[in-house]
Formats: sequence, C-alpha cells, structure tokens
Amino acid sequence: MIRRDFLRSILFGSTALAAARAAGKASEPPLAQDGAALAHGLLNLTRTDVPSKRALPTLTAVPFPLQDVKILDPDLLRMREQTLAYMLALDPGRLLHNFRVNANLPSAAEPLYNRESPANGWRGHYVGHFLSASAQMYASTADSRIKAKADAMVAELAKCQAALGDKGYLSAFPESSFDDLEAGRPAAVVWYALHKIMAGLLDVHESWGNAQALQVLEGMAAWTDWRTGRIPEEQMQRTLQTEFGGMNEVLANLSAVTENPRYLVVAKRFDHHVVMDPAAQGRDTLTGLHANTQIPKFIGAAREYELTGEPYYHDAALFFWQQVALHRSYVTGGDSVGEHFKTPPDALAPALTDLTQETCNTYNMLKLTSQLFTWQPEPQYAEYYERAFLNHILATPHPAEGSPLYYLGMQSGQWKVHFVPHEGFFCCCGTGLENFSKLGEGFYFHDAGSLWVNQFFASEVNWKEKSVVIRQETRFPEEAGTRLVIQAKSPVEFGLNVRIPYWAENASATINGKPFRPSEKLAPASYAKIERKWKNGDVVQVKLPMRLHLQAIPDDSNFAAILYGPVVLAGELGTEGLDPKRIYSDDKILHGGFPAIAVPELAGDRNALDKWIQPVSGKYMPSEVKPLTFRTVGAGRPEDVTLSPFYRLFDQRYCVYWRFRTDVDG
Repeated sequence: MIRRDFLRSILFGSTALAAARAAGKASEPPLAQDGAALAHGLLNLTRTDVPSKRALPTLTAVPFPLQDVKILDPDLLRMREQTLAYMLALDPGRLLHNFRVNANLPSAAEPLYNRESPANGWRGHYVGHFLSASAQMYASTADSRIKAKADAMVAELAKCQAALGDKGYLSAFPESSFDDLEAGRPAAVVWYALHKIMAGLLDVHESWGNAQALQVLEGMAAWTDWRTGRIPEEQMQRTLQTEFGGMNEVLANLSAVTENPRYLVVAKRFDHHVVMDPAAQGRDTLTGLHANTQIPKFIGAAREYELTGEPYYHDAALFFWQQVALHRSYVTGGDSVGEHFKTPPDALAPALTDLTQETCNTYNMLKLTSQLFTWQPEPQYAEYYERAFLNHILATPHPAEGSPLYYLGMQSGQWKVHFVPHEGFFCCCGTGLENFSKLGEGFYFHDAGSLWVNQFFASEVNWKEKSVVIRQETRFPEEAGTRLVIQAKSPVEFGLNVRIPYWAENASATINGKPFRPSEKLAPASYAKIERKWKNGDVVQVKLPMRLHLQAIPDDSNFAAILYGPVVLAGELGTEGLDPKRIYSDDKILHGGFPAIAVPELAGDRNALDKWIQPVSGKYMPSEVKPLTFRTVGAGRPEDVTLSPFYRLFDQRYCVYWRFRTDVDG
C-alpha cells in the first residue's frame, strides 16, 4: 500500500553499523529513554546519526496507485463488491472485543470465532487485515462508508492504547505474552499479530491521511523499539523462531513515510539470520520450514534493500523468490503442503495432498513479485503473477457469496472447501479481504517515459503525469488478446510495453489497424515495445493465440497438468461422496474426512493434444456451452472427462495433475 514516491526519499544506510554490531563493538543510535518519549516525538534523529551512507538503488518501474486503476472486468467487480459488502456487514464491536477486554474497557459484544476467539494466540490479527483492506478498498472505490468504518475503528484502538498505559503498547492480548516468548516458554505468534495491526494502521494513514492512525502506530513502534532493544541480539534471534509476520517490512515502511531512520534500525532487529543468511549466499535451506513464516521476511528484506542499498538484502530476496516461484510452486502458482515446504526444490509429486497451497502464501508471493518487478521489469515476474493470480487467487472466492478458502488442494479428486461467512477468521480470511480490495495491483507499471501492461483484464489506468488514460478492452482469458485505447487531450510521447506471454507463440499487434513490426515475430516471454507520439483515439490491438499445452510436475514426467494459454484446466469429477456442509471449526481439517474416488488416467498422445482434447460442443453440454471448456475424446481411462478453467470450478471434485499412461506416444 505504501506509495512508491517514498522509495527514493530516504538517503541513509547502515552497512558499517551492521558490520560493527557483528563484531560486537558498536552501539546503535541512542535508544529512547522509554517508549513514550519516542512516541511523542522526543527522539528526532537526523540522517547523520546513522554511521554509513550508500547509494540507493534506482527503481526501474513503479506501480500505479490503486486509485489510478479502474477495474472494468465484470467478474473482478463482482468479487470486489462481495468483499465490500462483507466488510460493511462485519460488526465493529465484535472485531474490537478482545482489544477492549485486554485494555480493561467494557465490551458486551459476542466474541469472534477460531483465531479471533478470546483465548487464541492470534487474536487481533484480523483487525489489521480489515484496516489494510479498508485502505485498499477506499483507494479502489472511494466508498466513504468503509473509510468511516475504519476511522471509527482507529479511534477505538487509540482508546485501548491509552488505557494500556503510556508505553505505546497495543494488542488484543496481554504484554506478558512477550515475556513468554523472550524466555523461551511456549508462546503465541504475538509479533505476527502486531505486524498485521501495525500494517493496517500504516495503510489507513497512507490511504487518506488519517493522522490518528500514524500516532497510534508510532506509539506501537516506540514500544517495539523499547521491547526489542532491551534484550541481547542472540536472544532476539531466538524469538524469531516463532512466526513474526513482516515486522521488518512495516518498520522499514514507517521509516520511509516518516523519514525517521530510527525505525529502520528497529526493522533490522527482525532480520532472521538463520534463514536470510543462506538465501543471501544462494543456498536453499527452506525444506521443512513453515512456508508463510518465511515469505514476509523476504518482503521485508526487499524493502530494506530499497532503503539501504545493501546487497545482502537484494541477494536474499531475489534468491528466495526464485526458489519458491520457480522450484517450489505448483502449476497454479501456489506452494506448500500442510503449510510447510516439506519437500526439496522440484520434488513436488509427493506433496500433492488435500492440504496444499495455503492461500496466504500466494498473497504474499504476489506482493514480493510486484516488488521485484520494480527493480528489474522482466517478463518472468509478470508471468508468475499471471499464473498465481488467475489460477489461485481468482480460484478461491465462492461465486455465491465470495467466501474465501484456506487450502487449494492439489490431490486428485479434491474439492474446494470454503469458510462460512462471519464464522471464519483465520489468516486466509484476512488476506482474502485484501486480495479483492486491491484488484488492479500488479496490472500496470511505469517509469518517467514508459508504461508496462502486465496483466490482461478489462480496466483503465490513469497516467496523471502524462495526462493520458489507457483503456484496456478485453474479455480475457475468454478472449485471446486485448485492445488498448489511448485517451489523451493532446498528443503525448511515451513508450508502451505490452507483455507477450510465454504461451503466445504467434502473437501479433496492430496500431490503428496497421501491423506493428510486420517482418519480425513478437517473441514469447518478452515485451512489445512501442515508442511513438500518441494521440487521442489511437488503438493497439494485440492478439495472443492460446494453445493446449502440458506442464509436467518436475519430478515425474508422466504426471502433468493441462493448460490452455495461461489457464489451468481441471477435470470435472462430480460430487460423489461429498459432505455438502462446509467445515470451518478447525483449519487443520478443512479438507479432511472425504472418501477417495477413482480418478481417470489419460492415454492421449502428449505431443498432439488437439487430437484428443476437443472444445466442448452441444454434444457434451447441450444446455450451455461455456468458453474455455474442453473434453477428452477416447483418451480417458476408464472414461473421458470434461476440462474447464480451475478458477471457475466450484462445488465438485476436480483433478489438476493427471497420470499419463506410458504406453502412449509422448
């Protein structure tokens, strides 16, 4: 949510400081006498208080703010409207109940369930997600109702913070929980919960300038400085074995927004060296680790690189992304099994269970992906974003009411199990709010003279600096291409970079009906770079032919998913043996207890998919013909199957990875 205007605004670094600390002979900039002093602005460091400076990286591209991207795609609009309606219907009293109880303030509200229940160690985290989603939703829609609701919630949180004392502490659980964590006793994910709250406050402040949100946040940051500065680094590193979200990210962002280097010093205390050091050295040590505990650490590392220029952070974030996106992700872009990286890189066949792909992971990987694109706008980042957004994020909300889900199982014969609205308050419910409040993020980027079109959904982007609007007209992915219409009051010169996906082997483009580079093919996995002076009404038409193709799982060439262009096709396997009731009482059994069913093998020639995978006609679906729907013909064993986009398949069993018979060519 942080505006990229701030990314170049902080001109300080701390390489020398880090080296001195490692040698055990340097002190940090002086600590505040107490948290309250910092919270009230009595500590006001200048950039010269940080011992070292280095040239900061120059970002190649920056994303457009959400308020400058207008969504036109009807399906995306429906998902956002469902999310907004749900957010407006949530009871603020219930959301704030645990905060008020912890602050000894009266509350007669009914407590929330599961991870927001009064005894749960995660409590309070959902409020942070709600605030972030409110900030994004207001930026996207300018809906005054969600702004008013978030403002009122910030005011109540400020009362809770004041009631808890003058140190700046704010949470839905007692401060003694941190004593347990620091002492090595069993402890909840207390820093994780605080990160969500702090990030939500910062997002609200950034979205519409809520000064109270920043005041509450700086109080929490002051308390964090005091709490973490009083223990030795070795002890601090031990506490980081417990999930702590993106504390380094939010503190680094706060440093950029306030131009106070102190917060960056505190952010660095949350650098988890046992995980980040190997990544910075190009070593994958992720096997066996809890997946979503790690991703926010590297989002924070990427942010720290932008504010310090230290290669350590650059190398760690980049290597981590490469390992997860390219070597630990399924065809849908999701990752993990049972929330963990349980297998080595490229060993995914043993991990196809009913508990694969925690949705939170993909939410965070998309954040990191967009961030890395700003460093170097390469197609691989936009390709991964498309894969994960289209085939995982859009595959999660139930079309009837938009309810999110936790796991997106890759086990053959699995089905999607959603939370019951107003009863699911798990982590993926919180990120579920954010996924559909910030639609348009990752679609368009720009520098001073060029604009990148990364995703193909009907939308408009308003490039205010150029006084130009680019309207994207498409029914993608049902339409294999897009149409870009220039709206400008006067002629304007800039470069338009349109992504040519890896799956579009014979892409073509026209400008006002005339071929662009008629003698040169547009290479897959590249950009069509069109430099010209644009005038109002100019039209760029891009054709992106789709084809059937396979993506085998890395460690078993006879086990593969079927795609049409970027769309993962799933087999429709019916509802045999399904319990129609949604399970929501325990996130660990969301997909448990369903009897297995037999899943067909495929016996078609893998080098000639068009021969046995045919577009659906009235013969198979006489009542309705849907685009992007296919059926195997004479290749299914024991029977043929209908294949449809995974992102729109709900309320029945499915298969994504198919076993191919080895006695057939290919």
